[in-house]
Amino acid sequence: MSNRRSTRPRATGTMNLQITPQNHILAQVYRDQCQNIHAFMRDDKSIVNWLSKDAEALDYFAGDVERVPRNLWDNFEMLRQKRGEELFVDLLMALTHKRFDPNEARNLWNDILVHKYFMSEKLGRNVGVRVAVLDFLDNQRGLAGDLRLLPEKDLDCLLLFVNEDGLTGLYNHRFFQEQLRHELGRARRYHRPLSLLIMDLDHFKQYNDQFGHRHGDELLRRVAEFFEDSRRDSDTVARYGGDEFAIILPETGHDEALGLAKRLRVDFESRRFGGPMQDGSFITVSIGVEAYPSDAQNVEDLIELADQALYRAKRAGRNCVRTNKTLKASKEQAQ
Repeated sequence: MSNRRSTRPRATGTMNLQITPQNHILAQVYRDQCQNIHAFMRDDKSIVNWLSKDAEALDYFAGDVERVPRNLWDNFEMLRQKRGEELFVDLLMALTHKRFDPNEARNLWNDILVHKYFMSEKLGRNVGVRVAVLDFLDNQRGLAGDLRLLPEKDLDCLLLFVNEDGLTGLYNHRFFQEQLRHELGRARRYHRPLSLLIMDLDHFKQYNDQFGHRHGDELLRRVAEFFEDSRRDSDTVARYGGDEFAIILPETGHDEALGLAKRLRVDFESRRFGGPMQDGSFITVSIGVEAYPSDAQNVEDLIELADQALYRAKRAGRNCVRTNKTLKASKEQAQ
């Protein structure tokens, strides 16, 4: 989850090709492409249909020229000169099935390209223009009611962007809520246990005040990598919010989860994150632990009880693990 990064595609030219059967095919594709462009320049009604099917043309006009063979650039520029401002209308019509006024289309296209750059920076990979269009028109403008369906690979990329915390690369709070409901439903259906850890960094505000928010962000990224590396294959790690993190532990009862949390706390402390601060201390972690079905019967109660356990860990002096089950046991012994 935290290592879902890939490099930007490298430029791919088609010059100085050796004579092979594959290159004969490429040459034929190139000739067909040129013929199509010249034909469409004589027939405006066909341009939109062609653009909707031609990934290289969309990449070129979206600025991803490294994905497009150089011997097509001149043809695309001829199309740009031929269509003028109408090209923006054509592009958006091909991608969304919506027709915009030329001035609006030009401004919207520029905004989409800025948004595309923003998404690419956040994800660490070059996001396709179809993904950028859908995300921008849906989340920024609310205009995505009748957009063309995305290819599966682009939809996967968009879902990743929606579910991922931009700073740490972990799953975000929204996905955490959905995943916890899914896992608890599965646990209930098959009569299996499920546990939840909610964790909070101790003295993180003090660290931010001393070293600044840039170093605070870097610390959060390092901590996220630690939690991600520490999880089992079936676990889900998420950034719960701010300096809080959560781990969903399927097939894990209360006692096992408590043992995992204690080992996680000790390992975290040994890494000596974030410091030393002015008092010579390092960042530690407090953890609240609760489980289904022994402690809670639904998502809301599970989260609330884990939060309460975390609060008890904070009040107990931080850098410790707490659960409401131990509190109940101590009250019963006192009686």
